Amino acid sequence: MAELLSDKKSFSAKSIIVKGKVVKVNNGIMDKNWVHIVDGTQFENKNDLTITTTETVNIGDIVTFKGIVVLDKDFGQGYVYDVLLEEAKLVK
Repeated sequence: MAELLSDKKSFSAKSIIVKGKVVKVNNGIMDKNWVHIVDGTQFENKNDLTITTTETVNIGDIVTFKGIVVLDKDFGQGYVYDVLLEEAKLVK
């Protein structure tokens, strides 16, 4: 994930695959499940990636997701994401 976070512009609007451990889940917000994963790397004090998906996962799961990288997404109400992986699907 450090590569994604350090060079995010080169990944913008591209489909990528990421793997990590689920550290936070918020289900059913705006008809999506919001999953935060970490992979042990860090860039500028950021160590997690937020993923939107319809898949259901649990905290502690090791997951692999494929989705589209979206930059500078502003949902209003103070919810702004520098990097977001949207429409992600679990890779089996």
